[in-house]
Amino acid sequence: MGCSSAPENWGHALDMFNETFQVSASCMFSVHEFREFRMNFAWSDFFRKNLTPDVLEMMQRGDDVGDQPGYLFLCQNPAQTLYDELKMFDVNRYDELPHSNVRDITADWGFSMRVAAALNKTGPWIDGLFFQHKQDSEWKRFIGDARSDFVLPIMASSVSLGRTLQALRARYQASLSILDALGLGVFLVDATGCVIEQNKEAGRILDQKDGFALTKAKHLSLQSQDQTKALEMMVGEANGLFRGEIEKGNSLLAASRPSGEYDYLVSVRALSDSQSELEVGLKCAFVTVIDPARKGVLSAKGVMALAQLSVAEGAIVELLVQGFRLADVAARRDVSINTVKAQLKTISQKLRCSTQSDIIRTAAATRVPIDKE
Repeated sequence: MGCSSAPENWGHALDMFNETFQVSASCMFSVHEFREFRMNFAWSDFFRKNLTPDVLEMMQRGDDVGDQPGYLFLCQNPAQTLYDELKMFDVNRYDELPHSNVRDITADWGFSMRVAAALNKTGPWIDGLFFQHKQDSEWKRFIGDARSDFVLPIMASSVSLGRTLQALRARYQASLSILDALGLGVFLVDATGCVIEQNKEAGRILDQKDGFALTKAKHLSLQSQDQTKALEMMVGEANGLFRGEIEKGNSLLAASRPSGEYDYLVSVRALSDSQSELEVGLKCAFVTVIDPARKGVLSAKGVMALAQLSVAEGAIVELLVQGFRLADVAARRDVSINTVKAQLKTISQKLRCSTQSDIIRTAAATRVPIDKE
């Protein structure tokens, strides 16, 4: 997950891989099947220390035509399987390998054999993992290590998820920024319950440590176990509604807070990518959190215009969206709590709402994004 959400972590992950499997050096990048183009590079420690800008530029522009048969082999054979150069280039001896600019460079560094695996093959792209070895015993032991059968699929899934997150950020970051401005916290949660992306307001809500938290497994946790289970069920239902039932995937929850501030208001919907614009098979729950206690975020102006509230009714809604309870509203309005309750009943009828939470959600939904005060 760390590499998926932050690709810069891949270098450290490759270092750990090399240490575990006793490999001299490794790198990872995506190769286009039909064009001389490489992207999404990650390098282990040796390459980070020794790779020169001119070699890196050569790799990025695809000036490694001698390796094209190897890339084609990876594309045509099972993914997440390790192959040595002799196998990839269909030769019996090292001196029979075709000329390669990359091999010439790595030979000067003392490497004698390369081993590679295609992690994913999606359309014209191949996510490739490439290893450099200095001794025959090293690469032969590595290929025969059965642990790679378990590790490579995990790495492949992480790379694939990272590509999804890149697409999500590119497509939704502007929208998430707008939701920040509106004071709405947003978590994107996958089918396993893991948070794969969040906006700044969501981070602020977590930083408050007031009944909303993120576990080490990156699962959302609320103040009580019952509320946490209810949220997990809502997320699970949202992620399961991808068979023509998207319109049903809307659930609401009031999450209590140890501080006694007005409850967080949580909404969960299914995020569908039915056209596969981001990633084939993408399934995600869109968890929105409203913090009524955050000052200056919600306004009664939209509600007043929508329901044509009186000045007095608008004043009550304004206090409610600021997080005040009925007794506090009555004190600030210098009226009895029964008067406030009667006015609240009229407001609810005009807005077709049944609870204070519904009124606050309506205030969030009707807030004008650009509001000069």
